[in-house]
Amino acid sequence: MRLVKKEFPDVGEVVIGTVKKIAEHGAYVYLDEYELEAFAPTQEIIQSWFHSIRDYVKEGNKTVFKVISVNPKMRVVEVSLKRVRVDEKEKKLLLYRHRVRTLKLLEIAMKKLGKTQEEALKTMWYLEEQFGDPFKVFEEVVKTGPQVLDDLELDPKLKEAIVELARQQIEIPPTKISGIIKAVSVEGDGAERIKAALAELAKAIQEKYPQISAKIYVVGPPRYRIDIVGQQPKQVEAAFTDITNLLQTLQKKFKVITTVQRIEQ
Repeated sequence: MRLVKKEFPDVGEVVIGTVKKIAEHGAYVYLDEYELEAFAPTQEIIQSWFHSIRDYVKEGNKTVFKVISVNPKMRVVEVSLKRVRVDEKEKKLLLYRHRVRTLKLLEIAMKKLGKTQEEALKTMWYLEEQFGDPFKVFEEVVKTGPQVLDDLELDPKLKEAIVELARQQIEIPPTKISGIIKAVSVEGDGAERIKAALAELAKAIQEKYPQISAKIYVVGPPRYRIDIVGQQPKQVEAAFTDITNLLQTLQKKFKVITTVQRIEQ
């Protein structure tokens, strides 16, 4: 089944291909998403004269290629392996996995509703047009709730099925924001004051944001690391932003001086 809406890829597009046969002048590649055969010339695979084509590809291998020419009338497509950048490869593999998984989830939903595999495929194309990556709809349902489906032109029963599947099947990794707190005190019992202030900071965050985890570790006085973790990215961001305000109150209470700086991931 063709995973993409169009019949042929565009020149410059990165595609998923399974190597079917290695010949003297190149490799024959099956383009999984298009159900087309393409050819990768040897010079578009090997990157140095002393290597063999089999040093780069083997029959049965699935990898990412870049389209270098397309002749729709002759149904001839040429692809390149060496022109694919690392970031393009990673992005394409992720999209391909998401397309395959989305289609499987939609087929489950359609089966429950008595609809066809073809309708599942058309729905996946529609979701990709709306979100860029069709799997995002399932992720967004888990992250922000079923309201993300409100404006989509989908059958209400299908929306219900998507929400149910998202909650059953999708596990979103938590969002984490970290920072470095610098805390000093000129009081005689300064170390105890800092310890108490940071403990109260963690407690205040978790009371204000019950679904957030806030943990503080000693890096080496006067530096302390704080990790804010939660499933809702916006809530995690809000909790981290709130640290400055909370510290201002704690500074007065415990007579400590503090600053916080976000660690760029």
